[in-house]
Amino acid sequence: MAAFAVSWADQFSGGGGFAEGAEQVPGAKVVVAGNHARHAWETYRANHPTVDVRCADLSQVVPAHWPRTDALWSSPECTWQTVAQGKPRGYGEFVDGLFSTTGTDETVIRSRATMYCVPRFAEYHQYRAIIVENVAEARWWGPKHNRGAAFNAWLGQMQAWGYEHRILYLNSAHFSALGPAAACSRDRMYVVFWHESMGRSPDFDKWVRPYVPCERHGWIRARQAWKHTDVSSPQRPWGKHGIKGQYVWLCPNRQCSTVPLIPAVRPGSDAVDWSRPGRLIGDRFQPRTRQKVEDGHRAYRGAPFIAELRGGGSTHRALTDPLSTITAGGNHHLLVHGDSPDVRERFARVLSVDERKVAMGFPPKYQLIATAEKGKDRDKQLVSLVGMAVTPNISRDLGAMITEFISGEDIEPMALAA
Repeated sequence: MAAFAVSWADQFSGGGGFAEGAEQVPGAKVVVAGNHARHAWETYRANHPTVDVRCADLSQVVPAHWPRTDALWSSPECTWQTVAQGKPRGYGEFVDGLFSTTGTDETVIRSRATMYCVPRFAEYHQYRAIIVENVAEARWWGPKHNRGAAFNAWLGQMQAWGYEHRILYLNSAHFSALGPAAACSRDRMYVVFWHESMGRSPDFDKWVRPYVPCERHGWIRARQAWKHTDVSSPQRPWGKHGIKGQYVWLCPNRQCSTVPLIPAVRPGSDAVDWSRPGRLIGDRFQPRTRQKVEDGHRAYRGAPFIAELRGGGSTHRALTDPLSTITAGGNHHLLVHGDSPDVRERFARVLSVDERKVAMGFPPKYQLIATAEKGKDRDKQLVSLVGMAVTPNISRDLGAMITEFISGEDIEPMALAA
């Protein structure tokens, strides 16, 4: 038990991903959380009974009604910030003026308005530090002719209340400072604010540079290297990890600083419940899915793999790698396994909600609660609880960075302890 305590508030808290990570940080204590969805509220309460969890539309909550805390974690709604549900979204602008009927859907604008809860609460509470989590595309919030302008204005509001900031673009599969990483890929933007009255900044190098094996230098703390693309550069970083993405991890030593390195990752197989075999493939599946299954069967030579039904950036993926991003839009991960050299005699099934929950970094016994009456609606609620969650490992490691920063007490990452 740590001798110090740093109190946290959890805004747009979902089913408790932040709290699940924060509870692993010495000295961190989540005091209050809020979210509008009743099934998320019930899930949070069931798993974190010591937190004051409130079910409310936070855009209508008076900040003074929340207790004072040292820090805030906020995850404003991201559905309308990105290409979600297969549709590119607008940027919240009105095409022909505020009262025009040709303007963007009001839902878009209301969704983005949740971002303004952060400066509204910061004005009253003057948190010592704040972390805002969202999809990377939220950086371009603004009208089409001036992408990012609204986001910059939002940053300006925070600056007006005395906050400095740094924007991080991280993948949850890479972070295991205080425990295991997530067994899935999840690129997100994290805007870290700290109040100027602190007189210093968090130790970013310690917490956001993962340990990576380098052939020449052994285990090193990697540096994030940004590519020159249409949307990013070293001077204006933005984006996601990967060869096809906007950044890679490199060795800090000049002798090998051009070879991309992969942090030690948690395999997707960690999330699979092997007691559930699934059904024989036989002649199942439509031609497009069938082609993905056959391609993966040939590529992995009989080893189990995931055929990606939608998205994911590929058609199939080895289970020695993290799963592709888990979303709130349904199950995209088809497990294929079995010892037969004939693909028709192997087994296949989609991953369950509980397996996807484990891939995100939640413990197997973490309760997911649905409140809808119809079975189909209940399934949607459970899928959204997982797909929209904060991965506990990233909230744990970033939460440790801020807890250490506020308390002034050193928290030692596992890699350093070893």
